[in-house]
Amino acid sequence: VVFSADDVVASFQRIIAPPEGIVSVNKGIFSAVDKVEALDSMTVRFTLKAPRAYFMDLLADPANIVYSKKVLDENKGDLKKVMAPGTGAFQFKEHRPAERWIMERNPNYWDAELPYLDQIELIHVPAWTDRGTGVLSGQLDMSWNISRETWDEGAKRKAQFGANRLGNYGCYAVMFNTKRGPLADPRVRRAIHLAVSRQDLITAFETQEMINLTRWIPYGNPLATPSDEISRLPGYRANKKDDIAEAKKLMAEAGYANGIKGLDFCVASVAAHAEILGPAFQDQLKQTLNIDCNIRITERALQIEDEQKGNFDIVLDTPGHTMGDLAVIGNAVFRTGASRNYGGYSNATVDSLLTQYEAATTLDERAQAASQAQDALDADPPWFLVGYTFHLLMWRNALKGLAFDYRAFSQWGRVETAWIDS
Repeated sequence: VVFSADDVVASFQRIIAPPEGIVSVNKGIFSAVDKVEALDSMTVRFTLKAPRAYFMDLLADPANIVYSKKVLDENKGDLKKVMAPGTGAFQFKEHRPAERWIMERNPNYWDAELPYLDQIELIHVPAWTDRGTGVLSGQLDMSWNISRETWDEGAKRKAQFGANRLGNYGCYAVMFNTKRGPLADPRVRRAIHLAVSRQDLITAFETQEMINLTRWIPYGNPLATPSDEISRLPGYRANKKDDIAEAKKLMAEAGYANGIKGLDFCVASVAAHAEILGPAFQDQLKQTLNIDCNIRITERALQIEDEQKGNFDIVLDTPGHTMGDLAVIGNAVFRTGASRNYGGYSNATVDSLLTQYEAATTLDERAQAASQAQDALDADPPWFLVGYTFHLLMWRNALKGLAFDYRAFSQWGRVETAWIDS
């Protein structure tokens, strides 16, 4: 199969306007695209409905994989059971379910001198501690996200291991189903936003992963609210006395002065979620607002199906974004009808401010719209945002060529330059 512009067009059309029966989680972030067309075999033109400052960064996201048009057409866009050819430095060799993926060097890669490695094995290790132990014991060469205790140990052993704390555009959040039950009332959502202590949740989870005290725009974006300012805001501040009083007032106005019984709380089977963060949030709801919820454990890989069907009252998840830009985040998860807005959230003010933000042509205009949008999300929250995280990366020093010690955020980037100093 010869790579051409037709493959690029077919792949992005599948993202932007997926065939019937195909779910495209990134559809919303490409809403500004009017059309995609091949001008010749090596040139593709994206025509936008309006200028978007972030669009070139969006195209560079490695999640937007270019597949073979022939294979897409043959399978009507459904690649669940197909190993479709792409353009990467490595190609599929073997998959052992719940164990590993094995990828081998692509002999037809565009750069004949790369990749340096003959093979990459991606090992399935659910427990973060086991990932870290695997690197420390020499069974693994690296892991993106390990437990805090194993990361601390690796950081001490500088002769053998490298360690880096990477910002990322993924967060911990409890999503609200705004289409049913008590969470359909914005006063209840605001009450939870005010009453639950983010500091306590962050402390409870710190043995596993570092969570930042953040608002709706993550650190790494210049428009993110400074941490010292966040720490003084209602809902985000450590002293909860006034916040809990206001939250109880809102609950009473909504008709829940005595609390709420029997919320369905969907939590993934990841040990740190099911055993630490989920129960900690459950306890805070009970202690502050007398909200009872029943934790329902689901397999991590199947949780998305419950979310897409709206089969939850609240759900603990780790929403991730391709970029830290408010428009990319908002168009994916907050805008009315967004492709990953599984809680059915709809707020006309938020929608209007997202549109205003995207249309802004100066930094001051963007900053003003971003600030107003964050205020609107605080007033009527779609989630309880615990905070954006750091990933704890560790690698054996024998692994070279990936510049892990210089990276600023968690993203694979290029892998074909990796090599092992044996």
